[in-house]
Amino acid sequence: MHFVLGTAGHIDHGKSALVKALTGTDPDRLKEEQERGMTTDLGFAFLGDDITIIDVPGHERFVRHMLAGASSIDMVMLVIAADDGVMPQTKEHFEICRLLGIKKGIIVINKIDLVDSTLVELVREEVRELVRGSFLENAPVFAVSARTGQGIDDLKRGILELTRELERKPDRGVFRMPIDRCFTIKGFGVVVAGTVLSGSCKIGDRLEILPECIAARVRGIQRHNQPVAQAGTGERAALNLQGVELEQVYRGQVVVTPGYYQPSSYIQATLYLLKDSPIALRNMARVHLHIGTAEVMCRVCLLDKKELLPGDEGLVQLRTEKPIVCDYNDRYVLRCASPPATLGGGIVLEIGSTKLRRFDEALINRLRQLKAGEQGALLEQLLLKNSFDIKTIGGIARQMALTEDQVVQMLQVLIDSQRAVTQDIEGKRYVIHNEVLRSALTSVLAILADFHRQNPLRMGMKSSELRVKAGQLPPVLFELVLNHLQQQGEIIVDGDRVRLKGHTLQLKPEEQALFDRVARILQETRWTPPDPAELFPGVDPKLAQRVKIALVESGTVIDLGDGILMHAQAVSEAKKVLLKLLEEKSELAATDFRQALGTTRKYVIPLLNYFDNIGLTQRKGDVRILKGRIQT
Repeated sequence: MHFVLGTAGHIDHGKSALVKALTGTDPDRLKEEQERGMTTDLGFAFLGDDITIIDVPGHERFVRHMLAGASSIDMVMLVIAADDGVMPQTKEHFEICRLLGIKKGIIVINKIDLVDSTLVELVREEVRELVRGSFLENAPVFAVSARTGQGIDDLKRGILELTRELERKPDRGVFRMPIDRCFTIKGFGVVVAGTVLSGSCKIGDRLEILPECIAARVRGIQRHNQPVAQAGTGERAALNLQGVELEQVYRGQVVVTPGYYQPSSYIQATLYLLKDSPIALRNMARVHLHIGTAEVMCRVCLLDKKELLPGDEGLVQLRTEKPIVCDYNDRYVLRCASPPATLGGGIVLEIGSTKLRRFDEALINRLRQLKAGEQGALLEQLLLKNSFDIKTIGGIARQMALTEDQVVQMLQVLIDSQRAVTQDIEGKRYVIHNEVLRSALTSVLAILADFHRQNPLRMGMKSSELRVKAGQLPPVLFELVLNHLQQQGEIIVDGDRVRLKGHTLQLKPEEQALFDRVARILQETRWTPPDPAELFPGVDPKLAQRVKIALVESGTVIDLGDGILMHAQAVSEAKKVLLKLLEEKSELAATDFRQALGTTRKYVIPLLNYFDNIGLTQRKGDVRILKGRIQT
């Protein structure tokens, strides 16, 4: 495994000299730094094959650079000068490391050649007091002199020993590397460097630089100044990119696998305000946000508190002035410009897309669940958020920056516990949470029940009308709901009509009597049915219209148009006659059909038009031919 060790500590406490003593490399790469003896930006050196050391500046003016370097380290080396003791930047750097969630580290008391052993012990006690109750409480303390080399070998062994306690970083399977350095090499072009936070990339891979969405291809990769074929999670890497100019890249961007990450200006997160924060945080305070290697201005919307006091923790939405790229569980730090100080920090819970309302109980509960949960909880909340906006497995993978296989494994837990279902629609597998499905099912069933109640003489609702009524359901979810209700036997889909199982026409006695009489007349008259006026002599027009609708809706009668109602049995028999005639010869004239039925042109033409409309025949001049396969 590869590890990144970061320095931390006050200016002039000998961090860079210590790195040089450990590695033989001067991390102060800028001429100005070497002339002034002060680190102003990030420096890099390598200890063996598996440890990169990031040297950060100690001056308070360069804390933003320290944050960019510290965001990706696995362990910290907190450096305190024996002749100076704990100083302001010692404390601030230490608090930043806590906010960034760093779990391992060592403490180094440097410059012991300048003081006696008594003072070294006093500094040791001072440091122990500073780190009490923190991740460094039981960390080893090394007393060294970078100038004379005293204690350096012991320190080196201590660092190597510490790496054995580190756990492998979780790998999301999707490449992500925040950029902390950009430069050009003559003859090669643009190089961007950083620590790979997840996934891997190899030469030839196509990547994307966010938030600008710049497409690039990996031309070459170096690790520890040596060319390699690929770079993976936890490794420092320098990528030589094709298709990009130096002016387009900068610290704070993120190099990613295309299609998985989306820049956003809305981040939901926890926020802990340091006990020694110089200010309380009011709603919509404007502060500096440091996340990954990026620094942007943002407004802090307090979601569950009116004000955040020093030592308090709350839920917030960070509204950035420029889009950023981050991921669930990323750590961040907030600082203010005046007075220049670190205020606090927290953990990203989800990436948003819109402004959120304050004091929304449902939102607050959801964010608290995310805070307490892991990836499985995040997936479930993703399915419940914007619930009717159902997602494909591929879409979930991109939104969570996971592989599809990882999503499938996580989904199986929800499916096994009957909290989610999947459905294949048009070649894509969609996922829906059972709570969302139940809500959608209830909505559609309620619409159908209401339709039947208001239209007792209709057998079913047109699916297009049902879709409009269920307008809150996207088309894919609507199809999924209909499929599910059919499979469960709760609805019947008959052509373009949908009805509840068990629904029948609800006729009043007078309607039923008229219904039966008209049906009998039409059955008897077959292909020469009476006109509507003859079918309903002296009947109230509204009653006649209701019964006519019931006859057609029930499938007893077919409305051929032009005011002609014909019994469905007669139409079926006419269809058989037509098919027999078309078997004998490939085309059929209206006259031949009229003679076969023993009726008149008044009824034959509407019948032929009906068969055209249902796709059985098609008109070719003055004759009909079969359209497609014969269905009897």
